[in-house]
Amino acid sequence: MGPLKTSEMPMSKSNEVLIVCEKPTACKKIAKILDENNKPKSLKKDKVTFYKAFRNGLELNIVSAIGHLYTVVKKDKSKTWDYPFWDVKWVPSHEVNKADKSKVEFIEFIKELGEKSDYCINACDYDLEGATIGYNVIKYCFGQNHVDKAARMKFSNLTEQEIINSYDNLLNSLNFNLIDAGLTRHEVDYLYGINLSTALTASTRTSDVVKFKLLSTGRVQGPTLKFILEKEKKIRNFVPTPYWKILGTIDIKGKEFEIEYEKARIDNLQEAKDVLKACRKKDGIVENIESRTMTRQPPIPFNLSSLQSEAYNHFGYTPSRTLNIAEKLYLSAHISYPRTGNQIIPDEMDVKAIITQLATLKDYKEPAEYLLKTGKIIPTKGKKTDPAHPPILPTTETPTSELKTVGEQKLYDLIVTRFLALFADPASIESYKIILGVNGNKFFLRSKKIIVPGWMDIYHYSRTKEVELPDIKIGQAFSLNLKREDKFNQGPSKFNQNSLRKKMEVNEIGTKATRASIIDKLYKRGYIIGKSIDLMDLGLSVTEVLDKNCPEITSVEMTRNLERRMDEIEEAKITREDVLLDVRGHLDPILQRMKEREEEIGNELGESVKRTWNKQRIIGKCISCDDGQLVVIRSLKTKKRFIGCTNYNICNTCLKTREECTCKCEACGQSKGTCECKEKVFVPKCDTSFPIAQKGTLTPIPGKTCAFCESEFGINYPMVQIWLPGARRPFNSCMNWVNHPKKPKKAKKVKETEINLEEEIKSGEEEIKKMKDQKKSKKIKKNKKTVKKIG
Repeated sequence: MGPLKTSEMPMSKSNEVLIVCEKPTACKKIAKILDENNKPKSLKKDKVTFYKAFRNGLELNIVSAIGHLYTVVKKDKSKTWDYPFWDVKWVPSHEVNKADKSKVEFIEFIKELGEKSDYCINACDYDLEGATIGYNVIKYCFGQNHVDKAARMKFSNLTEQEIINSYDNLLNSLNFNLIDAGLTRHEVDYLYGINLSTALTASTRTSDVVKFKLLSTGRVQGPTLKFILEKEKKIRNFVPTPYWKILGTIDIKGKEFEIEYEKARIDNLQEAKDVLKACRKKDGIVENIESRTMTRQPPIPFNLSSLQSEAYNHFGYTPSRTLNIAEKLYLSAHISYPRTGNQIIPDEMDVKAIITQLATLKDYKEPAEYLLKTGKIIPTKGKKTDPAHPPILPTTETPTSELKTVGEQKLYDLIVTRFLALFADPASIESYKIILGVNGNKFFLRSKKIIVPGWMDIYHYSRTKEVELPDIKIGQAFSLNLKREDKFNQGPSKFNQNSLRKKMEVNEIGTKATRASIIDKLYKRGYIIGKSIDLMDLGLSVTEVLDKNCPEITSVEMTRNLERRMDEIEEAKITREDVLLDVRGHLDPILQRMKEREEEIGNELGESVKRTWNKQRIIGKCISCDDGQLVVIRSLKTKKRFIGCTNYNICNTCLKTREECTCKCEACGQSKGTCECKEKVFVPKCDTSFPIAQKGTLTPIPGKTCAFCESEFGINYPMVQIWLPGARRPFNSCMNWVNHPKKPKKAKKVKETEINLEEEIKSGEEEIKKMKDQKKSKKIKKNKKTVKKIG
């Protein structure tokens, strides 16, 4: 695909070109850059905003596809629970998902614009998704003729220079290998996901316990859940064994320092006691001082994986949150494209221009100017490459005002300081080990001192903690304060979102762009919960059922091989049809096996679903009565849900349920359980209740209570996790949220201006004099009119 000049485009009399972008923000920015006067016309039809820009005699219609306008569905109209099926087609997404109803207007309007345009350009992100989105819009809105002559803009950031260069040097055709790989990935995921999910859900319909429960799995979800299950088993089967440590402190010139015994752990209690006994009331004599100098090389450039890890380590951001923030910074043109695996900055990239621009920012002026003065602008390199995009770097379009959110500020600082550190000198650290002898036993006192800070002065997130000691000489004696600590060896720790993402990456399942969303999906499905990930009963049951009946679905090897096969499509080694045939040959016997065991699988899943529902319903112990549990209840009258006590349905007098209550009704004299009087008053044993969100999945958080309510009211109200429909992530809420103070609205920022007090007073006096003169003038005019009238 060679470069294509816009002057070489085959045009008719209209001279109109349609440019399809992926997101509205990118669309607006590209339109402004491409317009000759940087003032494109913003036009709106119904809910669709598009832009008209003029450049080199061409009229550019620039429109956003707002993500995927087309999706995959079954080709035939077979019954919902019929499986397996293999024929699929692409249709407008609003035909499948009601939430995409607004996309109808976009499709219709893009078709209108296409009829007027001679030429189409795909300006979506240069990756699998961007290739797929742009191709589908051009193909299904305008037809194959437009696809054959369409061009491609390739850019890695949204700066003016990059976009103009991309437009002036268009790729003369779409990247069909990339398109085939993108289409195949969607179709394979659909075939796996829908067929397996249909099989699981259909099996619950045969259960005596639960008649229906929508369940899902997929080619990446299955192995990911298996990782969590295997970790859970290791944790459960781990048997802790005791060991002992000798810890101590030493006082040097009034300052206390920690020392450690020569053995990191002692497996025999008597040995630990003997060490303490031998060292009691004895001084430690400095026998030797060992020192060594270590050199720490600067870090390598960020790719998405390393950025997600650093953001989790330093800010606690989940992988999906990091990606979302990075996406906003990219759309603001402050950083390059974030979904990259590259760790090597291309030689042709003008990094000096980026550093020069960063020197204009107050926070980065000093390190940037220092790097420019050295004249050695050579970055470090990693091992991973990505031909489509460079590593994640700041751009020459630096923020002109404060970034909108704290998340954006933190992530931008992380990216900028990391980038500047790539060009800095190595750091030099001197470490010391002072060996103290006490009655035949040895203790170590360690210290670290940064001799040359180098890059660590810039990228402060990785700065080594220093422990500086006063001057110590061999032969000096110091009194020791020693103690024995009883310990148990720690078992494997649970996954968090970042460590699970790393596990997926190491095992080559999912892509750098999809791993975070797959983990989010497992939370939404109610399969996992918590920051330290716990496998819910439902997740456990689905994984065990799949592992028992079709172990290939939870196999890492199967998913990894499929990922590699799809990568080979992009490299033009195999065709899309080859992969789809492989998928059918692999998946069909598995689904037939599941169909044969449908009832058995349904009963296993049914029990698990029931246990999960019961667990999710119970929030915790009632804070008002002794024997009640707080549960999610749905009102028979209003049909709304709320959190209430299990004794809410028990009569306070006869201690029977509402339906069985034997107390006499005040209106008719019959028992309240059988009478239908509207006037009857039912007094519950406990009427404790709390309002909750009416939509979304509500999950109790075991052992977690509200710190605010504990300090304010002295009551440990349980916390719940709520995941609202369409939300990107869940949020934690106290069930007593109605009694929490409302968050104050953020005050609007007022621009600060310098005020000259003398000038302001003088100006004020002049204004007052002017007003008095005007008033006087009005009085004179009024008097003249009166005199004239009298005369």
